[in-house]
Amino acid sequence: MGIQFITDTQGKKTAAIIPFEEWEKIEKAKALLEYVYLSGLIKERKDSPSATTLDDLLANQNCL
Repeated sequence: MGIQFITDTQGKKTAAIIPFEEWEKIEKAKALLEYVYLSGLIKERKDSPSATTLDDLLANQNCL
C-alpha cells in the first residue's frame, strides 16, 4: 500500500495517509539530513568569532 491522498471537492490534495514503514524511513532521512546540515554549519563556523553569548541566548530564548 502506497501513499494515499485525500482531496477536497476541487480535487486539491489536502492530506495524505502514509504507511507507518514509509513514515519511519522519511523521519530517519530527515534526521540524517538535519545532522549533515548542522555538521556542515559547525565546520563552517568553527573558527569564526561568536555572534552572541550564552547569556544573550538564554535571555532571548522566547524569541526562538
